[in-house]
Amino acid sequence: MKSRLGIVSNSTLKKLIALFFLIPAVSIAHQGGKDSNGGHVDRATKTYHCHDAECVTPVAENSIKITSFNIQFLGNPKSRDNSALASVVADSDIVLVQELVASPSQGLYPDGTPYKSDPEALAFFKEMADRGFTYVISEEDTGTGDKIHKASSATEWWVAFYKAQKVSISDELVKDGISGFLANDRSNHDDYERVPYAFPFRIDETGMDFVLISVHLKPGSGPSNRARRKHELESIYSWVDEHDNKEKDFIIVGDMNLYSCDVLTTMNIGEFNTLNSSCLNTNTNVNGPEPFDHALYRKKFTTEIDVEYGFTVTNLITAMKAPWYEDFTHEYPGEPYKHNPFRARFSDHHPVSFLLKSTTDDD
Repeated sequence: MKSRLGIVSNSTLKKLIALFFLIPAVSIAHQGGKDSNGGHVDRATKTYHCHDAECVTPVAENSIKITSFNIQFLGNPKSRDNSALASVVADSDIVLVQELVASPSQGLYPDGTPYKSDPEALAFFKEMADRGFTYVISEEDTGTGDKIHKASSATEWWVAFYKAQKVSISDELVKDGISGFLANDRSNHDDYERVPYAFPFRIDETGMDFVLISVHLKPGSGPSNRARRKHELESIYSWVDEHDNKEKDFIIVGDMNLYSCDVLTTMNIGEFNTLNSSCLNTNTNVNGPEPFDHALYRKKFTTEIDVEYGFTVTNLITAMKAPWYEDFTHEYPGEPYKHNPFRARFSDHHPVSFLLKSTTDDD
């Protein structure tokens, strides 16, 4: 069902599912004790490792877990292990995914042009529905070229999966215009490589509203690419300043393609702070690890961020080993790491997570 407010919801997705199959996200190739959740935090990498099939990343009571996951070219490779990828984020309450290249359902673009359902994308959405998620998706794709509506890796859609028993889309913020694309033109935009998307949520138990802005900034380590990312972030900050009269809790999340945390000191991030202050590497390529992914928030306003939990990186290479050997007997591309086969089967980014404490709305 398509909303006129710019967010597409699909509460009937479960009707499409004929197969119920769960692959637990487990990690087995390391030493270490177990806590009450069935795993432990690796002190060196600050990532949480699971030992048991029933293991879940610990979440404090009265908190929601928010995960961002760049799944490279989601909707393209037919060899993708959608079940394993859905399982690794199954304990989250909200999951933002970057690099979705096609829609899982048919529909109409804003200009009235029809688009088709993509079977590879739909396969992942079915697995997420199996794990209790519904979703909201952008009304079209966005990209760097003059043409969009391609259903290819040249553009991407924005999507947020969420557990409807804990959170919902904030109708109030949607009515206030605090939702959807940050700009009307979604192709070859002066300010953005890919126009970011604002997802307004409400924690139903307490009525707390907040906005997640999903981003995928310009890649590349050269000076012009760094300048472009700086301009993109400054444009997002300007948008937030123009829309925070009623709502103050804005969190910018996703693949920011930052090759060093040092650049944040020169990028004029203003009141925003990164939760990834330790500069944890978030891409899977062990031959070129980088702190690409971040979550930026304003300490002055979003005091509900659980700073003790901080910013957690789930090691995808460790987590995908067990699912791999459930399907294959030949060598796992994570040991030794082989970048192309690993990212085609899984992704080239680790999932990253943080917690938001559920309090009475203060805006």
